[in-house]
Amino acid sequence: MPVYIPSTRKVAVCLDTQHITVEERPIPTPRDSEVLLQIEAAGICATDLHLVRKSIPYLQRKVDICGHEGVGRIVAVGPEVDAAQWQIGDRVAHRWIYDVCLECEMCRGDNEQLCDSRKLSGKDVEGCWGEYTIVNTRYLMRIPEDMSAVEAAPTLCAGTTAYRALRTAGLAPGQWVAIVGAGGGLGHLAVQYARASGLRVLGIDTGSSKRELCGRLGATAYVDFMESQDLASDIIQLTDGGPHGVIVVSSSTKAYEQALTYVRKTGIIVCIGITPNKMNFPVGPEYFVARGIRLTGSSTGTMKHTQEALEYVRDGRVKPRIVETRLEEIEACLQALEKGEVEGRFVATFDRRHGRL
Repeated sequence: MPVYIPSTRKVAVCLDTQHITVEERPIPTPRDSEVLLQIEAAGICATDLHLVRKSIPYLQRKVDICGHEGVGRIVAVGPEVDAAQWQIGDRVAHRWIYDVCLECEMCRGDNEQLCDSRKLSGKDVEGCWGEYTIVNTRYLMRIPEDMSAVEAAPTLCAGTTAYRALRTAGLAPGQWVAIVGAGGGLGHLAVQYARASGLRVLGIDTGSSKRELCGRLGATAYVDFMESQDLASDIIQLTDGGPHGVIVVSSSTKAYEQALTYVRKTGIIVCIGITPNKMNFPVGPEYFVARGIRLTGSSTGTMKHTQEALEYVRDGRVKPRIVETRLEEIEACLQALEKGEVEGRFVATFDRRHGRL
């Protein structure tokens, strides 16, 4: 049965760095190995906020449609698509890493997210904040049919980022991991992935609601950084010597500076949150020499990491907290993200109208 495809689509367009509007634009035609997706759900990520606001020098978007946590179905295929592998009706992802070269050292070493030739959704190519969007089958991932689209969408970036950061930390079951920003959209996923990996979790955030959330998600302990009179001392005492790993999802400069004061000797600090202003760690080489601390960073993950992160959600070990919204409300969602007013992940969903999802 042929799939109905309208002539136009609704998309959320960045008019400038502060205003987003919904427009009707022509449906794009897939070329070469591309396919056209009808989007079921699209996440709204803190990285989208940086892209829209153009607040990070190395993340300057070239397009006016953002979004990189998309789940949808193929409704049209380009002339070079492998029909044995991809067909109309397949459920697939529109991810942050849109395309890579598949040939460089990073790609061949299972670090394709660091490919110098990579294309990023919502930065280099149009993202998935719309009813229809284009993806390339050269680097495309299936979404299980038995997964909720609204839960799968934020797992494509936030969930993958949290999962890979924990794999990067390389901690053993029973060890302590501190999640800085534990009650937020990315942090609450990190707490769950850590618990599912057998780690003892220290949630670090502020507010009674985030304390309650972390407790429900299985955090072993919680510290409110606004209430603590001596954060380092409190954390070291709670974790009997300091956490073996610290995952900083917060974008606060102070959060990074504080992590250095309480991480355990030979521990690891994994940077995820991007600070709005350039910062320098207030320590020299002697700090790392004397304490054996490791400092590294993690950004999203490979396709394999994404598939593994999805399995945790699929079987119920991780449950994203979802706040459903619409394209028309994306700017309000970004403002809430800026103020830290949301617990969970915003996901835009689409009504069925004229054959559309």
